[in-house]
Amino acid sequence: MQKENTLTVGQWCGQWFTANRHKWNGNTEGGYRNLIYSHILPSIGSVALSDLTEQTITDFYDTLRSQRLSARSVWCVHLLLRRCMDEAAQDQLIPYNPVRLCQEPNAEEYKTAPLRLGQLQRYLNEAEQLGVLPLIYTGLSSGLRQCELITLSWADFHVRYRYILKGQRLLSLNAKAEHLLKQMPETDSPYVFLNPKTGAPYKLYEFYYLHKKILKQARLPWVAFRDLQCQCMEVGI
Repeated sequence: MQKENTLTVGQWCGQWFTANRHKWNGNTEGGYRNLIYSHILPSIGSVALSDLTEQTITDFYDTLRSQRLSARSVWCVHLLLRRCMDEAAQDQLIPYNPVRLCQEPNAEEYKTAPLRLGQLQRYLNEAEQLGVLPLIYTGLSSGLRQCELITLSWADFHVRYRYILKGQRLLSLNAKAEHLLKQMPETDSPYVFLNPKTGAPYKLYEFYYLHKKILKQARLPWVAFRDLQCQCMEVGI
């Protein structure tokens, strides 16, 4: 028999996050926190669990798309909400999980027009103004994945010979990346790039918001960092 329940979606998601956060690493916890508190709670947080329907969820996804949230991010919201509501159903707070009735969003990114060379330079200029040009330029010019970039250690590469070794991948540094890295102040950390706010390597969600901030301050349209990286490597910035 279903339990008496007056919880809202926001209250349940908050409880679920708090109860489970110790199970996840820092990047996972930060990613889930962002999805819940930046997207789920503002849109459907006030909806009673008992009133959550397939249509409500579908409309929610459409709203996220209209706000230009990437297709992959909408997909991640869907997976997290489904997982969260699975546990609500298991705890008999709802008779079934309505998220499972919804068509799963496509994880493919929306196609965005490549930035022009002048726009690329504005992006790099803004990164320099924010003091993160070595991080951003190394990421754009080397082919490192974002998770590799933010956890790059000094032991991973030899600046003088311009190479980075990540697992079985041997990547090259160009002369500008070499110059920028040589100019970086020395620290006691084994990691190359540290978030000045925390003194620790960037988490994925922190890097995402840094990239978003650079685009915004440079007055540029949204483009995923990996798409920008592909473009920069093609034109040889």
